[in-house]
Amino acid sequence: MGSSSDGQRRPALGHLDGLRAAARSAPVPARIASLLLALEALTLLALGVLQVLRGFGSGIDDVTRAEMGGLLALLGGAGVAALAVGVLRRSGSFRSPTLVVQLLCLPVGWGLIQAGEYTYGVALIVVPLVIVVALLAAAGFGPSEQDDPSGTPPRADDLPPRPGQRRP
Repeated sequence: MGSSSDGQRRPALGHLDGLRAAARSAPVPARIASLLLALEALTLLALGVLQVLRGFGSGIDDVTRAEMGGLLALLGGAGVAALAVGVLRRSGSFRSPTLVVQLLCLPVGWGLIQAGEYTYGVALIVVPLVIVVALLAAAGFGPSEQDDPSGTPPRADDLPPRPGQRRP
């Protein structure tokens, strides 16, 4: 349950309204990137649940490993879901982590292709590349409206001096 700035209580669904508004105002490439990130999150969450449930089965040699793998997949899914929301809202602090996660998928996909798992490998290469291209097309690496409300770039006089640099 959140509260508004005037102290009145709002229902918990108020956060969903903000997400809907962000989805309506986001450019199409940002929506595509966010949708693909949400699909990645759902896949990780589903695989995590399956792994945890599989750990309770009788055919598992190492129950701790199965349970920890499932727990890590659940945590990863929650993290990717947070990235999807951040990308949809065009928050600047979510750009770098999203890019890093997607770039980390590429060698995993390549390894799967080399192991003969073409379906999984191609998916782990194509989807992250589409997300990165969509972020670039949505101007995902420049300042967003939330980062700089005025929309004007800072002047050189407004920036702090670099180490070892003197001001004129």
